[in-house]
Amino acid sequence: MAQVELVNLCKSYGDVQVVRQVSLTVDDGEFLVLVGPSGCGKSTTLRMIAGLEDITEGELRIDGQRVNEVSPKDRDIGMVFQSYALYPHMTVFENVAFGLTLRKVPAEEIEVRVRAVAEALGLQDLLNRKPGELSGGQRQRVAMGRAIAREPRIFLFDEPLSNLDAALRVQMRGELLALHQRVGTTMVYVTHDQVEAMTLATRIAILDGGILQQIGTPQEVYRRPANRFVAGFIGSPAMNFLDGRVSGAGDSLVFEGSHDLQVPLGHMTETKAAPGPASLGIRPHDLVRGDGPLEGHVEVVEALGWEAFAHVRVNDLLLVARLEGDEAARLTRGDRLRLRFDPARAHLFDSEGRAVVGQATSP
Repeated sequence: MAQVELVNLCKSYGDVQVVRQVSLTVDDGEFLVLVGPSGCGKSTTLRMIAGLEDITEGELRIDGQRVNEVSPKDRDIGMVFQSYALYPHMTVFENVAFGLTLRKVPAEEIEVRVRAVAEALGLQDLLNRKPGELSGGQRQRVAMGRAIAREPRIFLFDEPLSNLDAALRVQMRGELLALHQRVGTTMVYVTHDQVEAMTLATRIAILDGGILQQIGTPQEVYRRPANRFVAGFIGSPAMNFLDGRVSGAGDSLVFEGSHDLQVPLGHMTETKAAPGPASLGIRPHDLVRGDGPLEGHVEVVEALGWEAFAHVRVNDLLLVARLEGDEAARLTRGDRLRLRFDPARAHLFDSEGRAVVGQATSP
């Protein structure tokens, strides 16, 4: 196991800077997930850790040792790619054993390690098959097995589940969690899927435009997003935002939005808001049917059985609200719906998009 430190890490391609001053520490044995939209720099950051991309500026340390100039093969890292990268002419056994064979590990030890890994990943009956005879989930387990067999200090995963169907993704998430609990190795995992990030991570690092926006536990980034970007990216469905302004002072602070919306802010702890433009964030799970200040007509209802989400047009705003499954069955397009929310569960952001309520964890 190992600790990984990124100190002001930057990556540029010519004049284009894709990773900007990223600093974070992956603790020994941690499962850190790098998440963000496509093009945010998360895979580039992972490849710099692996040594597959040169570092433009900054420093990368593994267990306190600078490794900027250390070759990938000498960093003791196991990497699992989105594309599996299996050798089609080799059996499962030979693919899993490949890294050990290159390192000239004795044949007896290779046999023991490969069979132990196969047992752990449920591959023991597939060792004589070739990749073309396997399902997508089985191929991904082989790719993981090849990395595990090497017993590296660090595992790196680059969107390994993106080629799988929904059911297999859920299954593989469970297997990845079980693997981490079993081996306890430091893991860095890249995904654009915030559901994967929330379910897998010890901590989540959220990037946008090559800049680290926030790092924290899944609950921290969900409950106390550092800015409007994080608030809108983490959570499904995405947070609703209402633009307006803050007026008043002290305990009499009020958020004033369109449609005569007034939300008192005095009850919110550690409010740092000042009078001026602001936006109020309300998660769909906190916006429900009831006698509240917002009213509009239903455009779409997404029924999920046990619950549903109504897309409600409130003048120029399209808001998403949570409904009970039975409520949704009685709604049709065009129905009027009044919505309420608990102001204590709302989020406030200033004109720059920074959280101004609560204790957000910023990088």
